[in-house]
Amino acid sequence: MMPGPYYPRSFTILVIVAMGVLTVPLASGLINAIHILQGVVDTQRQFTRSSLAITRDVRQVVESINEWQRAAGQYHLLQDADFTSTLQMRYEDLRAQLKSLDTLLVDTPSRVTLTRLETRSRALYPQLKPGTFLNSTQFQTLNPSFDVLHQSARTLLSQSDAAVQQELLTLETQVKSTRQRLIVLALALIPLTLLLATVFSWMINRPIKQLKASIRQLGQANLDPLPAISGPQDMIELGREIDWLRQRLQALEEQKLRFLRHVSHELKTPLASLREGVGLLGDELAGNLNTGQRSIVEIMDSSSRELQRRIEDLLRYSNLVRDDAQPPATPQSLPDALTAVLARHQLPLNARHIQVDTQIAATTLHVDRSQLETILDNLLSNAIKFSPQDGCILVDSALVDGSVTLWVCDQGRGIPVAEQSQIFEPFFQGAHQPDSAIKGSGLGLSIVREYLLDAGGQIEVVERPPWTTCFRLTWPAPP
Repeated sequence: MMPGPYYPRSFTILVIVAMGVLTVPLASGLINAIHILQGVVDTQRQFTRSSLAITRDVRQVVESINEWQRAAGQYHLLQDADFTSTLQMRYEDLRAQLKSLDTLLVDTPSRVTLTRLETRSRALYPQLKPGTFLNSTQFQTLNPSFDVLHQSARTLLSQSDAAVQQELLTLETQVKSTRQRLIVLALALIPLTLLLATVFSWMINRPIKQLKASIRQLGQANLDPLPAISGPQDMIELGREIDWLRQRLQALEEQKLRFLRHVSHELKTPLASLREGVGLLGDELAGNLNTGQRSIVEIMDSSSRELQRRIEDLLRYSNLVRDDAQPPATPQSLPDALTAVLARHQLPLNARHIQVDTQIAATTLHVDRSQLETILDNLLSNAIKFSPQDGCILVDSALVDGSVTLWVCDQGRGIPVAEQSQIFEPFFQGAHQPDSAIKGSGLGLSIVREYLLDAGGQIEVVERPPWTTCFRLTWPAPP
């Protein structure tokens, strides 16, 4: 048996591969999410820096225009040559700030305003350049030009603010889009991971379940061929070992059955001679018996009957295990079968002064007569064995829910709860055994259960006060 094409050769490797494959989509999703979030963070960082720089430079442009106008007034109105460098420096500062803004502004309205501001500042500068002093009247004629520069600067400030707001909206849209992408990614990874987990769980659990089924089959004493194990090579090898164990158990079971059959048949011949001799003694064919001798003969007859029942139990169990063909079922009277069985147990009942309370309705069962009598015989034998001296046994029947129900109850010690699930197993002996009783074979209740199952019925231990032990038997009602 070779491993399947999708199985590795080792169960350990299968588990490692499963863990690795399940990690791949999770790791890829995590890396992708980190990459997406990093892009958002970088964009936000760049936006923050750009917005701060634009706002700072625009405000500095406004301030530089004011400083340039102030320096021009000091130079021309005071006609002080010491302000020459200041006037030149203020103009250069304005030019530098306008140039810096040219690299930052990207929206069209702001760039148009910036270009207009640069053009007007260059046009105004020749009228203010050092070398010639302007009087007050001449300088006043330049105020409208400065007002235009101030207005352009304020327009640029409002346009840059609007551009920042628009960029902020774009960033928010990008964040929402990123969140949706992450949600879609998670929704895609979750079913993929669950699918992979389901596939590998099936691959891992399949051989384990097959092994459990094989072990359970052996535990139920079913020695039929085991189902094939599919999976890694080491699991297949384990399945072969379990099948080897099944074959060994099957061989041992066959040896046990052969031994039981041989022993049973070997004992039946001398037992028949013993029973015949006891019968001749009981019929006083060898001479009259006194009271003591008759008591001994009765003990011998009772013991030989008990031994015969043990041997018959062994033969019945052997036939059940071999699945021999069952005799055909015919209509049988339950009261008649019980009367016949009670007659065979009259001697031990009288010896121990045990009363049998029978409340049997006129019921017909569709069963084999010998199996029905065996069921009643085994249950009555157990009830007699475990009943106290001067005790009572109840045998009651009724038609319940379309089924024939029979109760067999006694006043013995009862069956411990821990043993109630084991008493129907072959060869099981309970812990509480009567001191005076001959140790049984442990097959009686097992045979009763098998015969009932073959007839479509069942047996179980139930509570029915004041009785300490009570068996309830159920047969399907005859058609």
